[in-house]
Amino acid sequence: MISRRKMAHRCRWRAAMLAKILMLASLASSQFSRAESPHDMLVFLSVEGAEMFAASDPALEQNHIHSIADFLYTYNNDRFRFLAEYIWSNSEDEMERLQAAWVIDDQTTLWFGRFHTISNYWTTEFHHGQYMQTSISRPGLEEWEDESGPMPSHVTGAWFEHEFAMDNQSAFELGLAAGLAPKFEGQQLMPFDVLDPASGHDMAVSARLVYRPDILSLNQVGVTISHNDIAVVSDSNPALTDLNAIRQVTLGLFTNWKWDKWRLSSNWVYFDIDMQYISGTVNDEFFLGYVQAEYEVSEDWTVFGRTEFGDSEDDSIYLSLLPAVVAHRQMLGLRWDFADKHGLTLELADTSQQANVVGHESFKEARLQWSTVFR
Repeated sequence: MISRRKMAHRCRWRAAMLAKILMLASLASSQFSRAESPHDMLVFLSVEGAEMFAASDPALEQNHIHSIADFLYTYNNDRFRFLAEYIWSNSEDEMERLQAAWVIDDQTTLWFGRFHTISNYWTTEFHHGQYMQTSISRPGLEEWEDESGPMPSHVTGAWFEHEFAMDNQSAFELGLAAGLAPKFEGQQLMPFDVLDPASGHDMAVSARLVYRPDILSLNQVGVTISHNDIAVVSDSNPALTDLNAIRQVTLGLFTNWKWDKWRLSSNWVYFDIDMQYISGTVNDEFFLGYVQAEYEVSEDWTVFGRTEFGDSEDDSIYLSLLPAVVAHRQMLGLRWDFADKHGLTLELADTSQQANVVGHESFKEARLQWSTVFR
């Protein structure tokens, strides 16, 4: 009876929050015809078909169609900013971001709420908008928490950012964040849900320093560091029975560089993890990284590829708890941008999941996706 009441309460809460988001969307739409409106609304849509074949385990051979609607509302004025993002797909619905900011000055902003982790490069670059990223898939290193990502993608707390503009038109950007970390439940990290708040989440702190040689350019190189205290729901998975908590420290180096018709993006992250068992603490260290290259054949066509790799990840105790995390991938793809803000993307890959400490599970992937954005 109690569980039914909780479920009913959760459904009512989600319905109420969705109604608020739709009201915000309606409000934003009414403002579009006005010049310099502080309101804005973006709707990202995508439909993806994927097939896994030639797998080491026949159970992995499957196909699916995944459709996503991403509603992103923003409000900006001189001293206040607000952002709400809601994801609706055929597999989940979730309040992804809900944050407000005080603009201290032209270079300094202080955010509060649920936001994307600043130590995760891909997330802060592309967010949830599939249309914004060239590829269909995300690197396994930067996959969402609830899709076997190895590090937090969302934090609920406070985020400080400041830009240092230099005399030579270059700039440094500093970000500092602290808040509630995800907890480990089942076979994945579960972020704090603002629509269904629950106890048991510990703290996460992170920092990011980015250098841009041209303040008006997207070219950048940056370093990240994070410390995440991850609570463990021990009874959610037999493999977690004796595990009390996970302490995760990451150190990353990322780049995003575009010259002529080429674009190169990469991220390398070192993980230092303490697995705190009842019998004692076990240290786990490994390295994950990727390099993605893109070439604009013409204004409408882009060829791209990505390689994902690691070091000591095969023997990682922590990664063995995330069997669906991608350990290695060799991928090639082609994207066609057509009409007005529509993209059609084909992606082929040879992929290995971590599976367990004994060995990987490998398979081939073929993905086809249509994506767009409406404003």
